[in-house]
Amino acid sequence: MLAVLPLIALIFLWLICESSQNNWRISLLSSLVIWGVILTGITEILSLFKLLKFEWLMVLWLSIDLIAIAGYWQFYRKRGKSAVENKQGKSNNLFNLPLSLWILIGGIALVVAIVGLVAIVAPPNHSDSMEYHMSRVVHWMQNASVAHYPTHTLFQLFQNPWSEFAISHFQILSGGDRFANLIQWGSMIGSIIGVSLIANQLGGNTRSQIFAAVFCATIPMGILQASSTNNDYVVALWLVCFAYFTLLTVKEGATLANTSRLAASLGLAILTKGTAYIYAFPFCIWLAIWGIAKLKWKVWQPILVVAIIFLAINLGHYTRNFTLFGSPLGLSEGETNKYLSLGTFISGVTRNLALHADIVRNLGLENILPSTNGITEKIIRIIHGLIGLDVSDPRLTSPKVSKFYVPGLSRYEDTAGNPLHLLVILGACIFCIFNRRLRQQPYLILYWIAASSSFFLFCFLFTWSPWRCRLHLPIFILLSAFVGVILSKALNYRISYSLAVILLLLSHPWVLHNDTRPIITSHNIFNTPRIEQYFKTQQKLQKPYIEAVNVVKSSNCSKIGLILDRISFEYPIWMLFPHFRGNAIIRHVDVTNESARLAEELPNSSFNPCAIVKISRNNSSNLEKDVVTKTGNYHEYWSTELIQVFLPK
Repeated sequence: MLAVLPLIALIFLWLICESSQNNWRISLLSSLVIWGVILTGITEILSLFKLLKFEWLMVLWLSIDLIAIAGYWQFYRKRGKSAVENKQGKSNNLFNLPLSLWILIGGIALVVAIVGLVAIVAPPNHSDSMEYHMSRVVHWMQNASVAHYPTHTLFQLFQNPWSEFAISHFQILSGGDRFANLIQWGSMIGSIIGVSLIANQLGGNTRSQIFAAVFCATIPMGILQASSTNNDYVVALWLVCFAYFTLLTVKEGATLANTSRLAASLGLAILTKGTAYIYAFPFCIWLAIWGIAKLKWKVWQPILVVAIIFLAINLGHYTRNFTLFGSPLGLSEGETNKYLSLGTFISGVTRNLALHADIVRNLGLENILPSTNGITEKIIRIIHGLIGLDVSDPRLTSPKVSKFYVPGLSRYEDTAGNPLHLLVILGACIFCIFNRRLRQQPYLILYWIAASSSFFLFCFLFTWSPWRCRLHLPIFILLSAFVGVILSKALNYRISYSLAVILLLLSHPWVLHNDTRPIITSHNIFNTPRIEQYFKTQQKLQKPYIEAVNVVKSSNCSKIGLILDRISFEYPIWMLFPHFRGNAIIRHVDVTNESARLAEELPNSSFNPCAIVKISRNNSSNLEKDVVTKTGNYHEYWSTELIQVFLPK
């Protein structure tokens, strides 16, 4: 299976880094960052020449594999004996851990293994993935380039693309989407290891590091997302790397190695998701203050290195967006607060915290205690009354939401809160404030301030919606290291250990009963046809989609035009057509948004569909019976309430 070629490169990059650093965890983060930059470079360079194809990816990754293997062999020949001795010593230290800590490590491994099984067995099926995450991947594969293209769904163009870059490599090399979910799952593993390293940098002992890993591995939202093709865990991984190399820099100095890894981590985080601008900002301020204090006027040197690496990683995407939209960031999504004040800050913080309020159900005590949701909502409404703001103020609330409410506990990756984890974080904050010994640890305090400020800045700038809890995932992951240190230093060992065990035990609903990818239900990922699982979040679309595709197939048409509402469930259409096994070409036609002018460029300008599939987001009794495009006139041949098939007149 040629999809292993990128993984072979990662493994040998890891071995090379480990040979020089003698720390497998630091080496893993370093190799992940290097690998991420290499993958970005391959994607951008091949796309310039429309060569993002199987043959070229195979040749390039195979070449990188051979170079990495040769490089490792050279390191091994020079340092092989001493490296083996060092590894044996560290292995002995690892095996000397008490049984109680091995039980926690085993619990983490079990959670990760089950989530990995879900990721490999289930297809991508989150609604956002069906609309743009995975849809953009198949467009890139067809175009052999990540260049922008005409589309009715502009999210496919301007949204930050690194996660999909990685998915596209595995999808091209494997010929299918079997490995698509593994990008997030791999990011889960990297993040768990990364937060344990951060805990070590914050002064934590072995227990602290394992507690941090347990906290990270059991975050409900993280468990759900780790088997999907969303990108919140991927951006969390790069932010963890950035935070770790920030700590390494302020403790050891701005060496070229530290600065380069820090810059690359930041660049990859930004290239993955726009929330990284907000979450990384407090750490950047920390670095800037440290740099000015320590380096004085020479601070321009590491700043220049960071700027060059950051821009090199993001230049391709920035250029494409600027060329089409007039801004390197693309289009505004209308999700920023229209009014900024102290009241805005209080409103944002309280309403975002409320997304993780259902602690009674999280603890399984709903048959004993009343739900906390009602009292939480009342308190928040009282607070808003005191600050003179409407709790559903449209200036501070997403346009997709009509009014504020406190959502209940969920096993769906858009709305799953983390109540117990929030409670533990708040408890850790209280211990840190009132424990003099903890307050005297500067790196712990500064890290806590930076990570917490990321959350506060997010709440201040962005509107509220019940789906914001998904975007909180990187904050919970970054705070895992802080929590791990506090648990081991402020609490009795039995109490902190019991809490870690409780976190593992209470993670099972999200591990086993994921709403979109369940493994213990009558209809689960093992007995449900793969094509049916694509429609898990939009089951009403399965039958009409299959019928529409069969109609097109019966006409022997291999050039299909798509007309969609602004955001529609596109990816399953590609999976239903024999795209990967045949010569079907699917392109958006009759586009009227900012990307319409791209239809004038090859190969889009020469595209003449022999059938058009039109998908409406809402039922309509006034569907048009004819479609007129630049390539011809089409008349309705078949239709349902949501989908129409048009053939040439």
